[in-house]
Amino acid sequence: EYWLGNDRISQLTKIGPTEVLIEMEDWNGDKVTAHYGGFTIQNEGNKYQLSVSNYKGNAGNALMDGASQVHGENRTMTIHNGMYFSTYDRDNDGWLT
Repeated sequence: EYWLGNDRISQLTKIGPTEVLIEMEDWNGDKVTAHYGGFTIQNEGNKYQLSVSNYKGNAGNALMDGASQVHGENRTMTIHNGMYFSTYDRDNDGWLT
């Protein structure tokens, strides 16, 4: 595993159409995937805003629809599409920490 950093990921997504594939495996060895045909991270001036679209997969569309087991306002907190990147010293997500 290696983290490129938000600046580099933002630059890569500006070169042309970008997609992302997320592969996950649980403790039992069951595997699921989430493929987003559209994926961009904005630059620092735009708070590294995330944009995803065109979901395909069997993991559940959590980035766009939120956590399916959570309801109401709490579910809204789990939707990541359109959200800004936050760190411990830069709270950009609009929710109390």
